[in-house]
Amino acid sequence: MTRARMIGRAVGCLLAAAIVGVSAWFFGMDLPHAAGLGAVVFALGAVLSVLGEQADVSWPVPSPQPRPGARRDVVQLGWSLGARGGRVSPEAVRRLRGLAAEVLDRRGVALDDPASAGDVARLLGDDTAAMLRKGSAAAPRPRDFAAALSRLEELATAGDGTGPDAPEPIHDTSGAR
Repeated sequence: MTRARMIGRAVGCLLAAAIVGVSAWFFGMDLPHAAGLGAVVFALGAVLSVLGEQADVSWPVPSPQPRPGARRDVVQLGWSLGARGGRVSPEAVRRLRGLAAEVLDRRGVALDDPASAGDVARLLGDDTAAMLRKGSAAAPRPRDFAAALSRLEELATAGDGTGPDAPEPIHDTSGAR
């Protein structure tokens, strides 16, 4: 705060205190109490004018550096699995979709390519392929999500997926549609 600004605020507080003190005396307050009221108004105004100029003393919060597999990442993934109504949240489905795209890409199949929709359904199963279809806005049950995740894990750890050890597609046995 500059010196001129500080003097201007002090003069303003002094004027406000004098006006309040004189008004209180005029309306019937005795002189010592009116002077005390004026002093309180001056002190309050001076303190508030100084506090308004203080610098922010809060510590800056450092932005977290996201790292794959970090604890924060795992916690966010865990919380994203639960949503209202016992369904898996859209964020978790987006992450599963990214994982599926990566696993299928290793096998030469594009998840979003309409021409490879048959291969996607063969590898993942019809229900999982429908859940991961772009724009489906699916909110699967946790057991369906876990089954899709297990299927992707099998695909990721299996061979190239064309031999006799190729995993069978998952079929929905829950009975719910």
